[in-house]
Amino acid sequence: MHDATARPDDGDVSGGPELRRAREELAGALAELDRVRALLEHSTDATLVVDDGGRLTYVSPALQQIFGYRPEDLLDESRRAAILHPDDVVLVTRLTELFATPGAVLETEARVRDAAGAYRWVELDIRNLVDDPRIGGVLVHAWDISRRRRAEHDRERLTDLFEATHDLVGITDAAGKLLYCNASARRFVGLAPTESLDGLTMLDLFPADDEDRWAAELLPALERDSMWHGELTLRHGDGRETPVLCQIIVHRDADGAIEFFSGVLHDISERKAFESRLAHQATHDPLTGLPNRTLLLDRLGDAIERAGRRSSRLAVLFCDLDHFKVVNDSLGHAVGDELLRAIARRLHTVVRPGDTIARFGGDEFVVLCEDLRDGRDALPVADRIIAALLEPFRVGDAEVFIGVSIGVALPEHAGSRFEAGDLIRDADAAMYRAKARGRSRWEVFDNAMRASAVDRLDIEQALRRAVDRRELRLLYQPIVDLGTGRIAGLEALLRWEHPDRGLLSPADFMHVAEETGLIVPIGLWVLEQSCRQLSRWTAAVSATASTPPVRLSINLSGRQLAHAGLVTDVAGILADTHTAPALVELEITESVLMEDVAASAQALGSLRALGVTVAVDDFGTGYSSLSYLRQFPVDRLKVDRSFVNGLGTDPGDSAIVTAIITLAHNLGLRAVAEGVETAAQLTELRRLGCDQGQGFHLARPCSAHDIDGLLATRPTW
Repeated sequence: MHDATARPDDGDVSGGPELRRAREELAGALAELDRVRALLEHSTDATLVVDDGGRLTYVSPALQQIFGYRPEDLLDESRRAAILHPDDVVLVTRLTELFATPGAVLETEARVRDAAGAYRWVELDIRNLVDDPRIGGVLVHAWDISRRRRAEHDRERLTDLFEATHDLVGITDAAGKLLYCNASARRFVGLAPTESLDGLTMLDLFPADDEDRWAAELLPALERDSMWHGELTLRHGDGRETPVLCQIIVHRDADGAIEFFSGVLHDISERKAFESRLAHQATHDPLTGLPNRTLLLDRLGDAIERAGRRSSRLAVLFCDLDHFKVVNDSLGHAVGDELLRAIARRLHTVVRPGDTIARFGGDEFVVLCEDLRDGRDALPVADRIIAALLEPFRVGDAEVFIGVSIGVALPEHAGSRFEAGDLIRDADAAMYRAKARGRSRWEVFDNAMRASAVDRLDIEQALRRAVDRRELRLLYQPIVDLGTGRIAGLEALLRWEHPDRGLLSPADFMHVAEETGLIVPIGLWVLEQSCRQLSRWTAAVSATASTPPVRLSINLSGRQLAHAGLVTDVAGILADTHTAPALVELEITESVLMEDVAASAQALGSLRALGVTVAVDDFGTGYSSLSYLRQFPVDRLKVDRSFVNGLGTDPGDSAIVTAIITLAHNLGLRAVAEGVETAAQLTELRRLGCDQGQGFHLARPCSAHDIDGLLATRPTW
């Protein structure tokens, strides 16, 4: 019997198959829902669902994580709209349209203010899924792209900077194919702003001659150091080439492989041009445009090396203009400068192609001749130079005549070893011989001149030490009054007690002292020592009161007379040694006085103002005129020994001496004869009325001690 209340037995206490399937599907759906919910909760993207009434039906936890808002903070629709940046409020209209259009989709970017008040860039994916029962509203996905936008902004700013700069900026791939060129680079290579870079590589921008350098230097440095910095030559689109300062950087991927190259190139053509001008100015004479001394010595050094390699010959021609100072003094420095420019132009017409013409300084030019089969092949060049410069020059309104003396220096044989400075020195020495032998000619430096040059160098080096080593000596030669026969004065004479050569007269070393300028300190030493000795003699004579004070003559050289501090130095020595200026006579040769008449007259006037007297030495050997002689404040004329030598035997010398004595007396001066060697000469001088004389026949130069005895005994001649 069956229970009336019992349900029919379906064979499955858990229900039928349909129910099981439904339960399984429900469980699966719930599991999927849990999984989706977990994904949304852990997602960094914010997800919102807004129903068609504008109400939030879902907000993912990321909303608060990203923006700091809680779901309830966004319940108010007006507040939701207020979080948009003012410039992005226009989106509200598009959102309104989207909410009214099922199935509509909006993908955009906007700035959203977070709970702290800062704006963030977000990317929005908004879909109207109101008709989808699973969503039943508008689905909003939002993710923070602030970092990406900042990077894009930085990139845009960098790109703007690249586009604005005048430097050339480019990027290539690892193979060197151009990926980017800024506006300056495009203009440089001749590309339109939008023209494709396809097919262009980095090496296309550089001359083919640089390919070896790329392979040997740049690419190994880039591989090794990931960068290279230096100067390159860049080729314009029109074929012109421009120097650039280049910085190339290697960019590598995470594995260290080269990903791309970037380069910044700066046009340095203006700097290079400026450097070139500076280099030209440093190595060229500004007046003539010729190479100067520095460049000449550099080229000469290179020429010497080439001659050694090729076993060829070379020659140096040292050219010094004759009487150029006369042109400068008479016509002015402007005419002198124009003459030098004209000479430089004329020299170019007579030298060989490839010869170097340089202005060595002042009125000196040097010609370097290379690739000679024989050194003497340069002599025709010297002949052409002399002939060319003898032709008159038209400078402004003046016709100027000038000459040139040339010294030629040749190596002894092909491949011989010598220095550039030595060759110039040899040519200079030969030039001086050309001047001494009459000017407007050439002379070749030879072994005799080399020995003389070596000797001169030895003299110079030893002379520089002579004062410190107390090797200089002073002798004194009496000057006799030819009327009374007694000592009227003394002349201080310099000697050098050379440690190896013995006692040297001024003829052995004075020319070296003059050329080197050593005569200035040596002359001061002579003046000081002479004045000290004169003070001692003056004091001794005053003590006896038996003889008048003796006068002392001291020689001045041309370099001393031109020295700016001469007058000050003389005044100081006179004061320091307590010497009476009236007892000091300064002797200057006639030729020195005539070198610069105006300057000589001024210097002598300043010396006379100190109270000293002045004598003209070697009178008659120069070319002074009476008008010039009257300009000089002198007290005595000294007749040169060359005229005294023929007195009594040569009527011509007697006539000259008579004329000089008469001239001196007519000008109110006293005449002093030098080099009195014989009794006949002394007799003739007395007959002619000469005032004073000195020479070996009267008294030889002697020490200060011997002069003490003469002054004490008061001899008569």
